[in-house]
Amino acid sequence: MFTLYETLRGKHLNGQPLAEYPGKDERLASIHDHLVRLLNARQGVLSHLPDYGLPDLNLFYQDLPYSEADMAVSVKSIIEKYEPRLRQVQVSPLPRDIQFAVVRMEISGWVVGGDRVRFKTYFKSTGEAEVLQAIG
Repeated sequence: MFTLYETLRGKHLNGQPLAEYPGKDERLASIHDHLVRLLNARQGVLSHLPDYGLPDLNLFYQDLPYSEADMAVSVKSIIEKYEPRLRQVQVSPLPRDIQFAVVRMEISGWVVGGDRVRFKTYFKSTGEAEVLQAIG
């Protein structure tokens, strides 16, 4: 199952065309693409979905390292609400990269009707979230 955005565009975020019948790889690519959009969106930007996306990351960065757990809870709750293809979502902070001001987290869960997946995610001080491809 593809997201509405992918269906309208006819391709994945990386530009690859959608398969007519999505398989496991296409499903994981679609979940990845949606996580990239979801974690890079900020709450309040969409008037019809005011809680879509993360709160302002600057608030979390100001209170580091104490706010990592709060950030993980926010990421988990937003994924549980807006990515229904993932179940039993867990978000675990990884050691920070102090030199480059990057907060690292691992997002894991079960794809509905599929396998367990993990996404390494980097939250940069610029506010950008980089989600790496799924690890099965």
